[in-house]
Amino acid sequence: MDSTGVEAALLDRTLDIVVVLDASGRLQYANSALERVLGYSPEDLRGQDALELIHPDERPRVESVFQGLVDAEPQADDEPVPTPTEFRYRAADGSWVWLAAQMSMEPALGSDEYVVTCRDISARRDAEATQRRIHRRFLAITEHTNDVLWMFSADWDEVLFINSAYEEVWGRTVADLEADPTDFLRGVHPADRDDVAEAMARLSNGDPVNIEYRVDATNSYQTWVWVQGYPFTDDDGTATAVVGFARDVTDRRERERQLLVMDRLLRHNLRNEMNLILGHAEQARSNGGDAVADDVARIVETGEHLLRTVDKERDIVALLTDDDETVSVNLVAVVTDICGRVRAAYPEATVETTLPETATVRAVPKLSLAIYELLTNAIEHADTADPTVVVSVATDGDLVSLCVADECPPIPVQEIRVLRGERDVRSVYHGSGLGLWLVYWAVDRSGGELEFRTADKGNTISVSLDPVDE
Repeated sequence: MDSTGVEAALLDRTLDIVVVLDASGRLQYANSALERVLGYSPEDLRGQDALELIHPDERPRVESVFQGLVDAEPQADDEPVPTPTEFRYRAADGSWVWLAAQMSMEPALGSDEYVVTCRDISARRDAEATQRRIHRRFLAITEHTNDVLWMFSADWDEVLFINSAYEEVWGRTVADLEADPTDFLRGVHPADRDDVAEAMARLSNGDPVNIEYRVDATNSYQTWVWVQGYPFTDDDGTATAVVGFARDVTDRRERERQLLVMDRLLRHNLRNEMNLILGHAEQARSNGGDAVADDVARIVETGEHLLRTVDKERDIVALLTDDDETVSVNLVAVVTDICGRVRAAYPEATVETTLPETATVRAVPKLSLAIYELLTNAIEHADTADPTVVVSVATDGDLVSLCVADECPPIPVQEIRVLRGERDVRSVYHGSGLGLWLVYWAVDRSGGELEFRTADKGNTISVSLDPVDE
């Protein structure tokens, strides 16, 4: 085989299409890759204008590049290789194949023909198109949320992503933030900036953060945001970027403030005035003798009940305003402790238990308030002077259940429906008290479920919680 035959054989084994075009763009030679990639045999296109099969959208651009090469002066050997030209080319089956063409800077040696090497880049272009679609959908999602979504380099020197909600929440522009990635600190309340800077440092060191602070100088820093941030780390644990969100929680903070104000007023005013009423009632009982004894006893009983209601209200406000996250709770230990306290406080009652050796659940720490409320409520509202309460804990599949069975009158259906959200709370003008709400909110904040089964001679209240693997 002569040298020409060897060269042709080598070209036929390459994955790239290699063609030779004359100055008018007509194909003079093609290796066998033309058929593997596009379905044409070299003879099919020999002598034809190879540029005619380029997609109409890209053909003028490619023709211009090719003509520029034809018209160009010969280049020095150290001239940079031109960037490949990408375009769609019609295959023999009518489909379009993306090619990247590298055109030579000068005619082939000793001829007026030009060598063009083409590589099939369809898979890459498809992947890029898919990525663009995903990116467009992501941007659409981020622009339809009120949360500020952000991503910075781990050293806070570059904004990698920020959505437009930032401007509404912070009262500052995205352009200013991109020019200076720490510009958002100027929108943080001066009293909170040290805490925010400390949180930034923790993120850079690879630790997640959870923080609330005030922003937006344009409204006197009246906006509260809840920020959660997470580091992106490499294999050795070094943070390479930080990502997170900021949510406007101003309304929630205001509701919590209102609750705390009402709690302080209610506890202070009602307790002081009720203690005054009880003091006068005791005086009336001493001075009035048997004639007023029964009425005074009812006043005292009602007053003490109201004071207990104030205590429950305080517990509820603490439950709703505390930032308690769920933790691992040894349910058997908690139930055992509460049952002991209830037996001591109500010696006339019988508290029976059926408990496993251990059962650990995911719950807020104040779940114990709900359990205590269930037991004391079962005793205080029983129809008998020596009530029996049955408490059991069991693991059922993927849940741990706590059941309290009492001997009380059936819980009104309307109250249960209100708790479940099946009935407007405004339709209930009076209820049995705050006890069930305390139970409901404690269970709800623990991510659990509350179930009621009522009968003529008692109720069974079940609490289902997620277990923690031991």
